[in-house]
Amino acid sequence: MDFLKIEYTASVKDGKVFDTTELEVAKSEKIFDSKRVYRPVPVILGEGQVVKGLDEALAGMKPGEEKTVELVPEKAFGLKDQNMIRLVPVKVFKQQGINPIPGMPVELDGMQARIQTVAGGRVRVDFNHPLAGRPIVYKVKLISKASSDEDKVKFLIERSFNEAEGFKSSLSGKKLNLEVPEKAARDRNILVRKASLSAELFKHLKLEEVVYTESWKNPESEKKKDEKK
Repeated sequence: MDFLKIEYTASVKDGKVFDTTELEVAKSEKIFDSKRVYRPVPVILGEGQVVKGLDEALAGMKPGEEKTVELVPEKAFGLKDQNMIRLVPVKVFKQQGINPIPGMPVELDGMQARIQTVAGGRVRVDFNHPLAGRPIVYKVKLISKASSDEDKVKFLIERSFNEAEGFKSSLSGKKLNLEVPEKAARDRNILVRKASLSAELFKHLKLEEVVYTESWKNPESEKKKDEKK
């Protein structure tokens, strides 16, 4: 199982860019998201972490290699399925305090969807992926490939915490000791991130135990140290 780190920019064929890992591209294409971290992303080949066609294109690539791949809908976000378009009574939205408007993204029954039309007390809702039925073009570069279990640990940390900087790990047999930096420990989603990371470590590295340690420093003590400098 290959652990890869990639850069990519994705666009609709003959259309606009809708996703990228590169900050400057995001800004120039006016799709910048301040909540997102723009950097190469770790991907486990064959795990469905990217669309099928891109997953297939990555197989056999070497670090530093770049390619442009054009994907048919079946290898990207799927074909448009008419069974995924439904009529929902407008009262369902009103009960949730939502005023349905065409084009509005919504979540119903735990599924993401988009409102198409509102008429006669009914709302036409499309549960297809917004890019279903569209050919997609990916410009991708393979940055690096994990060559050891220690590298794989770092890749998995990045998947759960967005970065591995500051983490200190020690792998011994089927046990991993992981020191979490204070910045990551202060994340309000720390429990979810640790649970996600643990699940991936158990699955992909067959570990039996993950031990997390955290260290918090008194900000007042740190402030006094700075004042003495």
